[in-house]
Amino acid sequence: MIFNERQYGITQAQLRKFQTVVQKLAASEITNADLNHQLRHQAHLDSMNSQIESLQQELKEYQNLKEGKVDRLQFDSFAQLPEALIKARIVRGLTQEQLGELMGLKAQQIQRYEATYYAGASFTKILAVQKALNIEIKEEVIFLNTGQKA
Repeated sequence: MIFNERQYGITQAQLRKFQTVVQKLAASEITNADLNHQLRHQAHLDSMNSQIESLQQELKEYQNLKEGKVDRLQFDSFAQLPEALIKARIVRGLTQEQLGELMGLKAQQIQRYEATYYAGASFTKILAVQKALNIEIKEEVIFLNTGQKA
């Protein structure tokens, strides 16, 4: 996931590098190579194309978030909340520094929270992030193994 403009630029540069390598690989002729070499060549090409597709998806997701093309994020479990908070910050058009200012924290603290997917943040801090981002979080509580008591 891309968290900020710096990472966005790095990802764009990586994408260009992969595309250049794929162009060179695709243009290289391996007609005289044995079958194993041809298969390795194709596997390498396929893996590079897969990486290109992954980078393009990350870039597209970040662009959509930045452009406000997302009006709601859905997640399947509470474990996905940290990623949703990061995406919400991007949708709101806030940098990590700006979110920190809203919360009375330094940008480095927001960077640490996001880098660890809020693993070190207290529940109170997570609620403060929610408030600063002006978002509503809804999640169902589902009781698994009903009928059994702890």
